[in-house]
Amino acid sequence: MMAKGPIKMMYVVGADVTGFALEAMWDDGMFGARHWRDFSRVAVVTDQAWLRGAVSLFAPFLPSEVRLFTVGDLPAATVWISRS
Repeated sequence: MMAKGPIKMMYVVGADVTGFALEAMWDDGMFGARHWRDFSRVAVVTDQAWLRGAVSLFAPFLPSEVRLFTVGDLPAATVWISRS
């Protein structure tokens, strides 16, 4: 899929997620490092303050356009990620 050009990703983390396993965080980080320039847009949908803070901290350093949405704004996130 990524061989055809940059893709868009929507990452939804609901209230039922209470944390991440260290191995899962490592895997996500390695995936992101390998595919650094393979995303054109990333929508992060969450109400979790710690994750919103982390995304806000790192988003300026990413080559893709990143936007944060609350869970209540999931429809708006879907519209945004679908745009060209």
